[in-house]
Amino acid sequence: MSTRYAAVEAGGTKFRAAVVDADLTIVEQVWVPTTTPDETIGECEAFFAEQGPVTALGIASFGPLVVDRSSDDYGNVAATPKPHWTGAPLLRQLRESLGVPADIQTDVEAAAVAEYRMGAGQGHSSVGYVTVGTGIGAALAVDGVPFRGRNHTELGHIPVGRIPGDEFAGRCPFHTDCLEGMACGPAIAERWETDPATLDGRDDVWDLEAAYLAQLIRVYTLGFAPDIVLFGGGVGTRPDMAERIARAADADLAGYAVDGPPIVATAGLGADAGLIGAALIAADLS
Repeated sequence: MSTRYAAVEAGGTKFRAAVVDADLTIVEQVWVPTTTPDETIGECEAFFAEQGPVTALGIASFGPLVVDRSSDDYGNVAATPKPHWTGAPLLRQLRESLGVPADIQTDVEAAAVAEYRMGAGQGHSSVGYVTVGTGIGAALAVDGVPFRGRNHTELGHIPVGRIPGDEFAGRCPFHTDCLEGMACGPAIAERWETDPATLDGRDDVWDLEAAYLAQLIRVYTLGFAPDIVLFGGGVGTRPDMAERIARAADADLAGYAVDGPPIVATAGLGADAGLIGAALIAADLS
């Protein structure tokens, strides 16, 4: 039997489950709406049952996650604004269902590793990855390993300085006006009272967005000093978004960085970064 891996990218809006071959080429895949854990994970289990044996399973999931391997809750979803998902045993349930070695990283950790190994981060020792969409997630891979302290980072929830003239209250249920609360896709929609997809050509909209995201680049620069920071997600991959963020980051740092800010660019693997990262987790287990 040829080597095949199971990969799951678990998102707040939808799950993407796939079987990939040894070259990480997708053989079969399915998208499942993120509803309740029982429904969503159950549909993924049914998909894999139809696909036949796999060697290992990798999961790249929205967070926060419990990533302390000494914890009985390792691989569970931690406190999250996503209804019904706090405490969901994502890793354990899928591992037991498939009966193969399995592991998990946050979606942005997995994407950072994928970009380091196969994407726009190749040739760089330290690669930041940021997704800006329904939420904002950010991670760092150093020599292909996600950076962690006691737990994974949650840079999407850093406090940000309010841009003068911006009176939007923020929408994060935990912090109100953190970075995610001020700059995620739904925050853009609420602030401007329209779908962000209709806001092409509005420099005021996207310059404001870049000014908030530039504050994350300051944190990356002064806290981690990475070589490159890559942006993914529906907002992060807008055609000129990386360039706007880079300009705003230069202004925000005000010259205070030994080598200046990192390279700011669009992620190279596009919408597949998280899934490829999940497949790499599985491949590394075999």
